[in-house]
Amino acid sequence: MMKDKKEIAKLIYDELREGNIQLTLSLISKELENEKTDKLQITKTTLLNSIGRELGKLLFKESWKFERLMELWKEGKRDEKLIVINALEKISKKDYENSKQFVLNVVKDISNWEICDQLALRVIVNLAVQNQKEIFSLMEKWIKSDEKWIRRLAVATIPSYIRIRPKESKICLEFLNRAMKEEDKNVQNAVGWALREITKKDPKSTFKFLERWAKVKNKNTKRIIKEGMKKLSKDEQEKLKTLIG
Repeated sequence: MMKDKKEIAKLIYDELREGNIQLTLSLISKELENEKTDKLQITKTTLLNSIGRELGKLLFKESWKFERLMELWKEGKRDEKLIVINALEKISKKDYENSKQFVLNVVKDISNWEICDQLALRVIVNLAVQNQKEIFSLMEKWIKSDEKWIRRLAVATIPSYIRIRPKESKICLEFLNRAMKEEDKNVQNAVGWALREITKKDPKSTFKFLERWAKVKNKNTKRIIKEGMKKLSKDEQEKLKTLIG
């Protein structure tokens, strides 16, 4: 029978406390292997997220937490990174400065959309809520990066941020101005996603924003508009379609 998420988190915590990173990796692999044969209707990703959050609670007051989480991030792969991100989701709400530094140290170590989006939605958004000016300033640097996943990281923070701060559509749209000619489709998709989320909170401003950009003759912009307008009214979508041709 698979161990409870709290039990697994405690086992991981104990190994991290002792600095046993390789044993931690083996432990995670073993417990996930056990999960495959368990009859409980729970996905691997959901389990990883739950373990990470429980681990975050256990680590919260430990002075060594960021050092050991960094080791786990560097030595681990996808599963370990998800656990680290979910632990940081808890920690980042109370420890802004160290969590921000952790993000800055791993931002160049993102190689796929899943880790990128999870880091944005679970950690960076918490930092942005605490210090909007500083984090949006960082995001403005990231959106200029040569690395597509760093650019997507900046944009993928917006959907969660606008849900928490629904009255800040203007700030979010002003930021997205920097990404409306984006060439990479992974980042374009994130821009469209962000625009759809902003539409739910402020459809009027989103329409005006897209209407202005629809006059720009750029194929990348047109694709982003098509993705971003899907939550607008049918009439507004038709107007935008006419403008972009």
